[in-house]
Amino acid sequence: MPSTPPRSPGHAPLRPLLCVLLALAVAGPAVFALPALLAELRPAAQWRQAHAALQDSPPVASRAPAAASSPGADGSAGNGAETSGSGDRVTAEAVERALRTGLDGAPGTAAVAVSEAGEDALLAGREQTRPMVPASNQKLLTALSIAEAVDPYDRLATTVVGGPDLRSLTLVAGGDTLLAPGEGDPAAVNGRAGLGTLAERTARALRERSADAASGGLTVAVDTNLFTGPDRNPAWQREDVESGEITRVSPIALYSHRVPAADGADPGSAGDRPADPARAAAEEFARQLRDRLGHGVHVTVRGSAPAPADAAELARVESAPVHEQSAYMLAHSDNSLAEALARVAAARSGREPGVDGVRQMLPAALRAHGIDTAGLRVLDASGMAPDNRVTATALLRTVGTLLREPRFGPYGRGLPVAGGSGTLAERFDDAPEAAARGVSRAKTGTLLDVVALTGYVQRPDGRVLVYSVVLNGVAGRTADAKDSVDRTVAALATSS
Repeated sequence: MPSTPPRSPGHAPLRPLLCVLLALAVAGPAVFALPALLAELRPAAQWRQAHAALQDSPPVASRAPAAASSPGADGSAGNGAETSGSGDRVTAEAVERALRTGLDGAPGTAAVAVSEAGEDALLAGREQTRPMVPASNQKLLTALSIAEAVDPYDRLATTVVGGPDLRSLTLVAGGDTLLAPGEGDPAAVNGRAGLGTLAERTARALRERSADAASGGLTVAVDTNLFTGPDRNPAWQREDVESGEITRVSPIALYSHRVPAADGADPGSAGDRPADPARAAAEEFARQLRDRLGHGVHVTVRGSAPAPADAAELARVESAPVHEQSAYMLAHSDNSLAEALARVAAARSGREPGVDGVRQMLPAALRAHGIDTAGLRVLDASGMAPDNRVTATALLRTVGTLLREPRFGPYGRGLPVAGGSGTLAERFDDAPEAAARGVSRAKTGTLLDVVALTGYVQRPDGRVLVYSVVLNGVAGRTADAKDSVDRTVAALATSS
């Protein structure tokens, strides 16, 4: 692993930052988080044109950037007064106009915070310090917590160990809940490691140790001791569990706690939930191992049990890097993956790898980065608990931290593109919303009474605004609320 780059300064002006952005977008893979993320918003040709134009201009860094307006005592935007050269900045008045344009007639109560990337002062806000139900915007806090606790390139190993007689095997869960039932796919995140691959390696190891190792049959137990405490969060509503929106959390599962399709493929979000994810994985492994050993060898599952202390590892498979899993979690708003990765991160942080550890870890991660936790109430990692509370300012600061901290660069790339990918693929589809298509990345959040969107948007002049828009009390008017939020982001994209 290369050494961790130094942290970005907290008050770096954006214009010099964008110089670096443009240069790195053209030169190749970026080292820094913000350039690496923003370079994905525009087509490469446009970035090259912008960079060429910049090279023909006087160095921007030589200009004295205008001072940001001072925030009020409550964290709100200041008076927005312009100083000499403030034409180089987005004004608070322009952002306020954008908010009025987008939120006029929006259902429910709105909490909004907007800042310029790389700046601490808010440009504008509404009820930005009011605790709100975040829905899946909670996953942003989870992503930051994972990034803080887990090396981005760590892989989660699923192993098989055996005792001296090699007839009693244990499948040891390592936190990978994206296992495929058959061969792993090195190009995939969900299904990178496969139980078929693990079974093939186990069969080979057994044969190498003894020609008749499996002649009398084998038993397989599954060790799930990586996680502790209840596997269902008591804060989740029963109807959400019954509908499959969330399920019991296991440190080993197929396709993010889904039942594979009949052909072994990923069933997607419509797939059924297994009654016992760990048992289902153990039974699939036993079937795969039986097929590879052949000759009528019996392989039976004997339930859950810790691996013997003297057991030797026979085989392993490893997941996609954790930062890729985190990005997948954000892009697909995967509730079960959020809960599983959060428990892995809690364990790495020295906390209980369960509900209580996660509830402690998320606020601690925010405080570690100077993010105000006033009004914060964390009950889970996924946002399925309706009693979670977080402010729009805290959500905005969380995204800002993922953007500006160089060491978190790999973790920020999972935010969907407006109108282009993930949970935003079908959003921003109306004319008043079109200005944000392709130039904004954000995390969605939707419950029956909640619509939220937190992310960042790039204006035509290259400046980047970070925003959080959270609507509570939409009373089932989800479609109207989404349109209001999308119009707001589109207005921010063209604010002037």
